[in-house]
Amino acid sequence: MVFIPNEHEEAMLAEITKRSRAEYTLIRMTNTMINKSIIDASASFRNITRENGIVDYKSLVPGGEKLYCEALIIVNDVYESKVSLYRPKTKNGDPRFWIYGLKNILSTNDLVYISFYKGRLVIIPLVHRYFSVSTLNKVYESESIRLRKELFDQLIYLKNKGPVLSVSPFKRNPKDVGDTLERELGIAPNSKILADYKGKIELKAKRDGSGTKDTLFSMVPNWDKSFINSSNQMILTYGYPSNDPKYRGYIDLYVTVHNRPNNQGLSLGIDEDNNLLHQWHLEPNGKAISTCVWDFDDINSRLNDKHPETVWVVAQETVHKGKIHFVFDRVEHTQKPIFSSFIVQIGKGIVTYDWRGRVRWDGTGYKDKGHCFRISPKYRHTIFGETNTLNI
Repeated sequence: MVFIPNEHEEAMLAEITKRSRAEYTLIRMTNTMINKSIIDASASFRNITRENGIVDYKSLVPGGEKLYCEALIIVNDVYESKVSLYRPKTKNGDPRFWIYGLKNILSTNDLVYISFYKGRLVIIPLVHRYFSVSTLNKVYESESIRLRKELFDQLIYLKNKGPVLSVSPFKRNPKDVGDTLERELGIAPNSKILADYKGKIELKAKRDGSGTKDTLFSMVPNWDKSFINSSNQMILTYGYPSNDPKYRGYIDLYVTVHNRPNNQGLSLGIDEDNNLLHQWHLEPNGKAISTCVWDFDDINSRLNDKHPETVWVVAQETVHKGKIHFVFDRVEHTQKPIFSSFIVQIGKGIVTYDWRGRVRWDGTGYKDKGHCFRISPKYRHTIFGETNTLNI
């Protein structure tokens, strides 16, 4: 069951998600829960316990011993507690849990936020008499705050330097802004799976006024589970002859794939039952076949490894003595994305996938610019939440 927060609960939830972008579940308390000290473990709660190494409920024996894990109850202060996790012998062994100490503070219809942070379950009643922003700040203040301040200080220093020379002073290229920023911050350029700044903060940079989408991360499908088994084969199967004179004899595949078939007949489709993202191809006979798949778990890991939090830097381009320079003068900051929101936006066609590669007819000479998931900046909030803009 999905518990929908009301307007006041939504405001409290927003305060939490500003500080923590962890996956969460919501539980609305009933008389039965409070009186019997029993809460049904929903699919979203079971996902949290499984993905964070607490317990996979499938491994529990109905009627077996209860497992216990540590928890924090965050109200006007922070209280240590514990949670029991079990499957009773009766009721078909339906998964259950209980949070110790909850009965003393909650009433029927109170909504409770449950998540995971630093090795423990976190329990936060979305109830005005208990809700404290200052307590949230105390709990969620971390190393990332120090690194964020350190990075912002460097960006302020960089702006005060004035225009800085582009890595490509005589020719405009889309990647020049980001490469120039990384050079100035002392970050070695490479294709990184983890976030750019000390593995904790992802950096994205573009020219002011750029109409291009944001690249979220590069990721090829799980070829072992796919009908097509390589990027080479994908390009040769669905590509087209290159129009670039430098690449005669090459097949190109530079296309965007979204929730509806594109000119190649390719589209993205969500398979929640099997936790897969499919790329479908619409055949001439009207039948759709799955060409390749990505595992939800793999996408989730890549998304969160790449974007623990993200700083989006906007630069003004100037030309000085015939050379391109940049002034980095605006910063936008977002917190960790929520994977479930990412999947929803794929279904709506807001998050898309770009194939960006070419290969010779005979399968040699493969080149790519990183096949990647992308999103328009105006929809960034749909997966990253609130954006804070700073004029540095």
